[in-house]
Amino acid sequence: MNLKDKRILFTTLLAQFILWVNSHPHWKLAYGEGLVAQTDARDGDYDGPHKKGGAHYTGLGHDMILYVDGIYIENSSHPVYNSIGPYWESMHELCRWGGRFNDANHFSLFHEGVA
Repeated sequence: MNLKDKRILFTTLLAQFILWVNSHPHWKLAYGEGLVAQTDARDGDYDGPHKKGGAHYTGLGHDMILYVDGIYIENSSHPVYNSIGPYWESMHELCRWGGRFNDANHFSLFHEGVA
């Protein structure tokens, strides 16, 4: 699958995922950081919070903001992540959840060795 097809798949899956999470009465997701254009790292220092060459640079990674009972969850070890992360991974064989590498609010598609 090429990058264009993966971006379309990722967008579709992310929309379905957000709707699924938000259908739960106590859980809500909102957009956090998504695509980080290569021009943002043109100076070579990748000074943002995202890993150099990571999924945010290919349009296949997105950080989500989680609210539980209206409260913003900053703690990535919150138990809700352990419900929604595995659900994301179950949606497609390419889905990867950042909770597997200490970044629980990160949801992505695997592409060329990167999640």
